[in-house]
Amino acid sequence: MDFKRRLAGLQKKMEENGLGLVVYGSCQNFQYLTGLLLDWRRGIDLGNEANNVFVSRKGAPILTLAEAHSAQTTQTWIMDVRILKNEADYGELVEKVISEMDLKGSKIGLGDHLWGSTIVKIARALKGADFCNAEVLMGHLRIIKEREEVERLRKVAQLTDKVMEAVIPKIRKGVTQRELELEVEFYGRRFGASDISFSPTAGFVKSGSEVSPNPFTYPKDKGLVSGTSIAFDIGFVMDGYCSDFGRSFYFGPANLEVKRGYKALQRAVLETVDKMYDASLRVCDLFPTVEKTLDRLGFGDYLRARLPTRNLGHSIGVEVNEPPWLSPAYNEILREGMVVALEPKLWHTGEYYLRVEDIVLVGLRSAEFLTNFDRELFQL
Repeated sequence: MDFKRRLAGLQKKMEENGLGLVVYGSCQNFQYLTGLLLDWRRGIDLGNEANNVFVSRKGAPILTLAEAHSAQTTQTWIMDVRILKNEADYGELVEKVISEMDLKGSKIGLGDHLWGSTIVKIARALKGADFCNAEVLMGHLRIIKEREEVERLRKVAQLTDKVMEAVIPKIRKGVTQRELELEVEFYGRRFGASDISFSPTAGFVKSGSEVSPNPFTYPKDKGLVSGTSIAFDIGFVMDGYCSDFGRSFYFGPANLEVKRGYKALQRAVLETVDKMYDASLRVCDLFPTVEKTLDRLGFGDYLRARLPTRNLGHSIGVEVNEPPWLSPAYNEILREGMVVALEPKLWHTGEYYLRVEDIVLVGLRSAEFLTNFDRELFQL
């Protein structure tokens, strides 16, 4: 990982915004900048107030860690690591770190997952300082994935495919959505995931069910019956990077419309990805590209029924949902090294709900699917 590039990119943004100091608690940007995989996904209360990285506009960052995480010092590129051995000395530690930086009159950027106690101690050490949000300062860097990041995303995508393959045999008459969702999480962890990137979904829609503004009215604990579409939405975390993947299946004999709909959805994804390469499109062009194919094949209205905001997905990396979103609000140009989750859905209310979601790497002259689960498998 090119951590020095990341530091330089952050410090450039700090200079542009007049920031003398940025502090991140254990969060996505902390991981991105330090390389440490502390458990920040499950909630700030599971961490420690002392796990922070202090970055001045010039020079090397300073990392502070609780003694319980002192073994992590061998896993970061940062040389200056301060270990808090006594919690009573935390204020003194913060004050000492800040005193070693030339920050008089500077604006201070505060990132995610900073404890209130930390913010108070920073404010006391820098009386009269102005504070602002520093959450987005590395967003422009995180958009383009480095080679090692791509390999980690490829690895978690392969795990996700493997999980889907393992869960398919569990789809049988009488199984519930809740049971399938538990199977997804079980296999993910069994195959090496450290976490789920979001709670898995196995959504049932029975053909001939009541028309509703919510597609998933099928009771969670009611058994699966013939004539039901099943939409999976699953994702995992491995080596600090996330997956997000979706497929639909049909339990029992599927009528011609639902078969044609699923083939159309897969065709729309394939045709769109064929058009994705460096500078070929803007991210806001991706929904209209999918829409055009589905209109040609007669299913555009069912796409718009589920995605009225025209949001086709998002970028993905250390977080499962990263900007830019694939929506009309974002006009960033596709660039080599971007990794996105395309997630179109078709919804015929009361009849079926279909989703095809894949992780796609944008290359110089073409795009690559990182998820490669069988596209032909549908009717079970």
